[in-house]
Amino acid sequence: MPTLKGSSAYKIVEAKKNDKIVDQFLAITGSIILGKSSTSEFGLLPCGETLQHGETRNPWNLDHSTGGSSAGAAALVAAGVVPFAHASDGGGSIRIPAACCGLVGLKPSRGRNIISASQLVPIDIAQDGIVSRTVRDSASFISGLEKQHYNSSLLPIGLVENANKKRVRIGMFTKSSTGIESDNDVTNAVLETGKLCESFGHKVEYINNPFEHKITRDFMVYWSFLSFATMISEYAINGLKFNHFKTAKFTKQLGGFFPLISFRAASSIRNLKNHTHDYNKLFEKYDLLLSPTLSHPAPLIGHFGTEEDTIDVIMKLNSYVNFTTTQNITGAPAISLPLGISKNGLPIGVQFASMLGEERKLLEMAFEIEAADKFITLNKKLIK
Repeated sequence: MPTLKGSSAYKIVEAKKNDKIVDQFLAITGSIILGKSSTSEFGLLPCGETLQHGETRNPWNLDHSTGGSSAGAAALVAAGVVPFAHASDGGGSIRIPAACCGLVGLKPSRGRNIISASQLVPIDIAQDGIVSRTVRDSASFISGLEKQHYNSSLLPIGLVENANKKRVRIGMFTKSSTGIESDNDVTNAVLETGKLCESFGHKVEYINNPFEHKITRDFMVYWSFLSFATMISEYAINGLKFNHFKTAKFTKQLGGFFPLISFRAASSIRNLKNHTHDYNKLFEKYDLLLSPTLSHPAPLIGHFGTEEDTIDVIMKLNSYVNFTTTQNITGAPAISLPLGISKNGLPIGVQFASMLGEERKLLEMAFEIEAADKFITLNKKLIK
């Protein structure tokens, strides 16, 4: 099948071979692939709306976004077409659509996957995984991932099948890095999850958001660099088979901004790398961090329009995607679980995060919550 990356900028040419990640995925799961699913253009936005394929709509409410960038994957799994689907997370793109579509979305640690092209850039922010409807499927996948590509520098996971009897310390926060409280329904979902964890015997402490907002700004500088570098590399690889003039307004502007802000690139990358130290220090006191996955439930279709100005989109991003990027910067794992529902019937994701290599802790907590029958699923909604 052709690789179009959600963009109209390519001539449609049949691929001659699988990407390495596809062969890895097949080796782990033994799946029959039904086809490719939609993504935002180059995975740059948390939605599935592009000039290339139109809108990807949320099975919970067709007027709303699926989140993204792994938009089609989440829509297909939530609708029951497939039990799980491949997804990739460079700023939350596994966890965001999982939150919007009422799914389990585990972002693996940096280094769990085979070597990828993203490791050629200063900070390897993207990791491949799946979105699924059950913790069992996500746990089985990452166990298979570990067997297929074992990284001795990371803690082993093994096959996680249930909760751990050991109780853990959890730092819980609901405000963004700017100090703004999340949507009421989102905040309530996180607080209820904290109470649930306390009822299990875990120690939960409410804290202020421990991350400085300047890290979000530095991430946006790096995001602009990646967009710019993507355009350059696509021309280098594809030549005239690629035409960036056919990309969406946001894509052109985001990459186009980089030459104007490139003087900040070195300091932003340095700040992002130093952020890992601050992140790891939190785990001297806590075993897990508990927060919203997103600041508010899935927005309406068109919220991140293909022809909106980049500045407007960035303002929306800052008030929507504020809790997921830290793990992309640090390489740490995180999981979004479907643990709330908004007043207008949309699912709400709650995020647990841990240190690099500690996916096992996340899965054990997820199993404990799932066993308490606390997941909000589309099937339950339809039955009701």
